Amino acid sequence: MEVEYAIKPSLGKKLGQALKNWRLLAFVGFFLVIFGSMGYMILSDKINNGIHVRGGVAEVNLKALGQFPFDDQNGKVTDVPKDFRALDGKKVALQGFMVVMNSAGNTATECQLVWNVQKCCFGGPPLVQERVFLVAPPDRKIARYDMYTLVNVTGTLKVKLERNNTGTVTAVYKMIPDSVTPA
Repeated sequence: MEVEYAIKPSLGKKLGQALKNWRLLAFVGFFLVIFGSMGYMILSDKINNGIHVRGGVAEVNLKALGQFPFDDQNGKVTDVPKDFRALDGKKVALQGFMVVMNSAGNTATECQLVWNVQKCCFGGPPLVQERVFLVAPPDRKIARYDMYTLVNVTGTLKVKLERNNTGTVTAVYKMIPDSVTPA
């Protein structure tokens, strides 16, 4: 039987040796902060379904709002995810591109907010759950922006299905905007 007489360094000594190389620690720390913050940004949208409440206003990722399967012929409001249904009647902030279909001049009474206008050109029009219909109150109009201008919209969101005379769902989300400003 062999006996070992070497003294093993304590945890404090091992840690002290690692701390001596502060440049390596600073380098590793820098990259942990950068990649950690990017990871947080990506994962926080997944965990919260793109909804972040700040100061009584729900900041909602417009793309996440429409990323669920929905049947526009037989769909029901219960097919909309629970987190999005909970936004009904709440103050919401969205960022997207404004598409005005039937208005001239600098204002509109109705328009659509979509997360990507390029998708229309290459993938067909957005699905009904991928649009938010902006409807101005009777006493106001909505400032109109070019469809390639990213806008911030704050207002009250309504989650309610609207159907045309053939029964097809034509709207899932409607919003009465309080403000529309370029991003």
